[in-house]
Amino acid sequence: MGRIFTIGVGFIAAAIVSGCSTTSSGDTEDSASTTSTATSKASIAVSIPPPPDQKQSSKPVRFDPCLEIGDDLVTRAGFDPSTRERSVGDVVTDLLTLIGCDFNRTATKDGEKVISGSISIESSNRTLDDIRTNPERTVFNSDPICGRAAVLYRTPSLPGMCSAAVASPDGVLDVSLTVFPGPIAVPQPCDQIRELADVFTSALDEK
Repeated sequence: MGRIFTIGVGFIAAAIVSGCSTTSSGDTEDSASTTSTATSKASIAVSIPPPPDQKQSSKPVRFDPCLEIGDDLVTRAGFDPSTRERSVGDVVTDLLTLIGCDFNRTATKDGEKVISGSISIESSNRTLDDIRTNPERTVFNSDPICGRAAVLYRTPSLPGMCSAAVASPDGVLDVSLTVFPGPIAVPQPCDQIRELADVFTSALDEK
């Protein structure tokens, strides 16, 4: 299984070349004026519930990862599109709005399906500075992703997780990878996060 996973990571890296648009914007403060609808703009096979109502938000988010990220990108990143589900951590308040979607990475070991990792993609009205100045985050890289301002960061309280935050029209697109210890050896999350963020950030350019 280790050999199969290595091939998959290579495929992700190769896909990045054509995944990022050259017309990407680095804007972080674009205003969102409408809420997401439950109609998918991408090709997805599973049915998902509508996003939370954003009437309480002073700045709603328009990019809904569960509706805007197609199964093709999920597969390209090495995750199972059939595991698509809304994040339990969605937040809608006057100051903070966060809409997310989760996927699992699965493999077969001794005839049994094993979850080796999960990824969460969240669109929020936060800014990159909110992450840079958060004492619970440790930023270790600030190179652009797909031509957009970005930071890679760790959350020390969650050692199995690594994240990328990319500037988006809503504010920030967060991509967080969590790996699970188990019978299938996988790379450390921070060794994969930039490649995965490249893949999912390309969905912003398809809007």
